[in-house]
Amino acid sequence: MKDFIRATMNAQICDLADLVRIPSVSRGEPPDIGKPFGKTVFRALEKALEIARNLGFEKVWHTDGYAGVIEYGEGEETLGILAHLDVVPEGQGWTYPPYGAEIHDGKMYGRGTVDDKGPAVSALYALAAVKNSGLKMKRKVRIILGTDEEIGSLGVEHYLKVEGAPTMAFTPDAEYPVVNSEMGILQSTYRLEGKFSLKLSVGTAANVIPGVVTAILPVPAKPVPVPKGFTAVFEGNTICVTGCGGHASMPQYAKNALLASLVILSQQDLLEPDCSMVKGLTELWKLDTHGETLGIDIKDESGRTTYSPDVFTIDENGVTFIADCRHPFSLKAEDLLACWDDAYGKLGFRRIGQVIKPGHFIPADSELVSTLMQVYNEINGSDSKPLTMGGGTYARELPNAVAFGVVREGAPNLCHVPDEYVALEDLRFNTEVMAEAIKRLAVM
Repeated sequence: MKDFIRATMNAQICDLADLVRIPSVSRGEPPDIGKPFGKTVFRALEKALEIARNLGFEKVWHTDGYAGVIEYGEGEETLGILAHLDVVPEGQGWTYPPYGAEIHDGKMYGRGTVDDKGPAVSALYALAAVKNSGLKMKRKVRIILGTDEEIGSLGVEHYLKVEGAPTMAFTPDAEYPVVNSEMGILQSTYRLEGKFSLKLSVGTAANVIPGVVTAILPVPAKPVPVPKGFTAVFEGNTICVTGCGGHASMPQYAKNALLASLVILSQQDLLEPDCSMVKGLTELWKLDTHGETLGIDIKDESGRTTYSPDVFTIDENGVTFIADCRHPFSLKAEDLLACWDDAYGKLGFRRIGQVIKPGHFIPADSELVSTLMQVYNEINGSDSKPLTMGGGTYARELPNAVAFGVVREGAPNLCHVPDEYVALEDLRFNTEVMAEAIKRLAVM
């Protein structure tokens, strides 16, 4: 299998580049007939299925435009490999074109190279390597390519209604070695009605930490101390704050420019009700990453709470914000919402929406987890243990699924950040690891 994978590396790189050049932003366009998440996302799906057919797979189809399916092998049971073709918006701060798929110093840059088009290509070539080996299968393998993971996983939800769940599955959409425990996810939306003079609109998605914020004041902006790790430009009535964007499940590794901008705005000569609103939220949020001031910083075996306000809009009619929380199993969503309702209610906010995703856990001694751990440790020459994380993957949509790769241990997680890239050596490594996982779990 390794010979096949190494012989096809140029093809893997070219196929990934073709996919990255398609700006398949999750729900970036209105739905169309047979294209539930827009024409561009569907174009990425069509391209991926074309790659599969070019690799010689005969059973290739999509479920009403919601998810692509590539099947190989035989048996009553099915091993699923789930990846997604949609991406978060590119955001700001890129050195290289976000959809350029440019290669520099052995790295391909572009939105989706890691999350999750690169892993999708690796999965296709890994299964092709198994097919090319001619080994007899004991389980069918289905690569399931979702199209809406970054917003709500409706693509895979539709697939499961039509096709049912695989016997076991993994998704290459997190970190190595194996993530067998995912914390709960709770995204809440709050609204404050009123006539405001301050203008500020930031945020591309609830799970993306903003790295740059621009606020327009009704009064001249005055220079004030800037929080450590951030920069700010004060010009006329405008303040532009720059931090570092990131994934909402890891706010401790980002610099949330929204939080810093509120700290700076709280020191400006704002009018009412802008002044009270800004100071009130600043007192609740500060520069926290774990909800410390809100009193929700809890840690147990499943992980530690993270809390990140990521979407924020002030206009003449009111203020709306969306905050992302990843919480350990010992915290319940209803208790968190009650806490926030009380805290924000004192400032006049009311909750207008929430998205709740329960936590997910698969035992370490299960066939799925133990086999994947063995594969990774043997190839990597390590003695690693399963992980828990705050990120949410397709695994939590299935009864017997985990996340398997693809960010190397100790490497930076580049999901949702500017200059997302995959090292070409890691692309090869991921393909080889997945091929061996398929062999162990689905070959006789």
